[in-house]
Amino acid sequence: MTDLATDRADGTDMTELTDMTELTESTVLTETAESTETTTQTDTAGATGAPVAVVGMACRFPGADDLQGFWRLLRRGGDAIGPGTGLREGRRPGGYLRDVELFDAELFGISPHEAALMDPQQRLLLELCWHALEDARIAPTAGGATGVFVGSCSDDYALMSRMSAVVDAYSMTGTARTFLANRLSYFFGFTGPSTVVDTGQSSSLAALDQALGSLRRGECATAVVAGVQLNLTPTGDRLIEELGAMSPTGRCHTFDRGADGIVRGEGAGVLVLKPLEAALAAGDRVYCTVLAAAVNNDGGGASLTTPTQSAQQSVLAEAYRRAGVDPAAVAYVELHGTGTKAGDPVEARALGGVLGRGRPADRPLLVGSVKTNIGHLEGAAGIAGLIKTAASLHHRELPPTLNHRRPNPDIDLDGLRLRVSTRRRAWQPDEGPLVCGVSSFGLGGTNAHAVLGEAPRREDAVPVPAPAEPVPGSVEPVPVLLSGHTDAALRSQAARLADRLEDRPEGGDDVDLRDLGLASATTRAALPVRAAVIASGRTQLVASLRELADGTHEDGARDDGTTVLTGRPGAQPPDRPAPGDGSAAVGAAATAAAAAFVLGKPVDWLAVYGPRARPADLPLYAFQRRPYWLDTTATAGGPAAEDAAPQWSGDPLDLVLDLTVEILGRTPGTDLDLDATFTDLGLDSRMAVALRTSVARATGRVLPTTLLFDHPTPAALIEALRADDTKGHEFR
Repeated sequence: MTDLATDRADGTDMTELTDMTELTESTVLTETAESTETTTQTDTAGATGAPVAVVGMACRFPGADDLQGFWRLLRRGGDAIGPGTGLREGRRPGGYLRDVELFDAELFGISPHEAALMDPQQRLLLELCWHALEDARIAPTAGGATGVFVGSCSDDYALMSRMSAVVDAYSMTGTARTFLANRLSYFFGFTGPSTVVDTGQSSSLAALDQALGSLRRGECATAVVAGVQLNLTPTGDRLIEELGAMSPTGRCHTFDRGADGIVRGEGAGVLVLKPLEAALAAGDRVYCTVLAAAVNNDGGGASLTTPTQSAQQSVLAEAYRRAGVDPAAVAYVELHGTGTKAGDPVEARALGGVLGRGRPADRPLLVGSVKTNIGHLEGAAGIAGLIKTAASLHHRELPPTLNHRRPNPDIDLDGLRLRVSTRRRAWQPDEGPLVCGVSSFGLGGTNAHAVLGEAPRREDAVPVPAPAEPVPGSVEPVPVLLSGHTDAALRSQAARLADRLEDRPEGGDDVDLRDLGLASATTRAALPVRAAVIASGRTQLVASLRELADGTHEDGARDDGTTVLTGRPGAQPPDRPAPGDGSAAVGAAATAAAAAFVLGKPVDWLAVYGPRARPADLPLYAFQRRPYWLDTTATAGGPAAEDAAPQWSGDPLDLVLDLTVEILGRTPGTDLDLDATFTDLGLDSRMAVALRTSVARATGRVLPTTLLFDHPTPAALIEALRADDTKGHEFR
């Protein structure tokens, strides 16, 4: 959520917004390496674990393709429930994602054939994890001691794959649920724990609980927590209907008289977590803190799927005990709130018994549910509620809950000291530090609750005036870097950055180009197609970015004093461009650093931008998505040996090249480096098996399983096959 700091920019009259529960605050001293500052934090005396910071978030939910879109949807009270469209046309009303078949396989080094066999939930998590890391100002290629904890309880694509009889070497890694986490660890180079948690509808909050424990035990320095749910077949609808839990009206009415069942939704969210102390020391943006979480099970009851009030009260009490927070001090709870006749009254009584107790009648606990906006995301329900609540804490504003007009007669809201928050409300400056809760309960009785706190606020922070627009030549130019995995991706990145810079209001806060440049160099992946714009001011930078986006740029210096360089790592260095007018000696270091970047040479970026530079927010990466689905496997290329062997002409050179290109999913005739290893060319172990099998079938030879281990480059394999021809097929 790189632009969440635009709270209340729509001119809303905040005097109309209802005040919220006042909380006592305590002041503690936080000491960093550079200074000692007074910060405001929640009083957590008696807490059983250090707070954890949420430093990055990304999501894709119904009606919202990203975090900023989700916040806009919530603020305006948007309803994203509608009939199924596209691949889900004709399905009953629910919260559906658009274009679930689209994926940027090339960025992630995945062949078209493998992408078609991958669960779209895996694809969605790859893209969102990339964006969450960027939002946390962590380069997606950084890797390291990061744990991955994914909550999920559905795998419709695996069912579709089995029914379609499309099975090959990628089917297991493409559809087994464990690879929802393991795929992220593999691609991003994460070496911490990698776990998928399935506790039903509480899965993603249960995953959060495991992540907190792992961070506090030192098993990982950073944690990625995710929840994902895609409802790709109508089978899940039918199952919920058979339970009698599906809403016939197609709307979720949390705690309302009209509550008649669940409205299904889908989507995914990803969080990046760090210990709060580490996040503050690093200068990270902190959306909120996670003070504690707790998980338990009903342990019996009227039936396997009937919720139990005593168990829910127990998990609430345990969560606030671990957080060291008085339940009466909680400002808001994001409900499980499914809108079912059985579940809502039980949840309300449990909340009233733990968090409503002792509150004055005129200051009830505020509650709400994002399910009224986007539906019940089942395995991702907890992460959806948590992201909503984290954004609310960050903005100090609570979006409205929809569809609540008349209280459920089985819920005594006044007696329980609860109030459904149906209007947008702002926390006032003197209220805080704020504490909120998030609940998520599984159908099989596994209950989870997380306690969130407001991010520490530096009381002595002094606003820094926006710098004036520099005059070209009066300030040393700085390089702003861009890269993409394709030319189109690079152009899209240039357009996005130009849009971001132009969206800043005239006379409003401006961004220091040194901060922008440092972020472009240190918080983004350096991909193969690269460009650098060396500029002294925003106006000149935007003009060059527009030319890059339009494909009309020319490398070299411009009359306005800016310089544009483009290139790829390993390419021959171009002649250094001549400086623009009046800048013969200015910007030489910036130009040298930019040239090194586009050619893939190492650069000390802190030396380039200076010690006062701090990474600014940048637009998130522009994925270049294409459709991949089970019905595209026949045309996508890939490792299936029966589909991959072309007619053999008798020349091993043509055979090896054609097969390798086809298995990699590249365009026929693509040039390959014959001396590069198959691994460097992009073949993984399953592709290697497919290549060996295809060569064997085409040549009629029995080849050893160690073929590519013994001959690891195309050149070596070609020579081995030619030698085998002269020796009477000794491979056999």
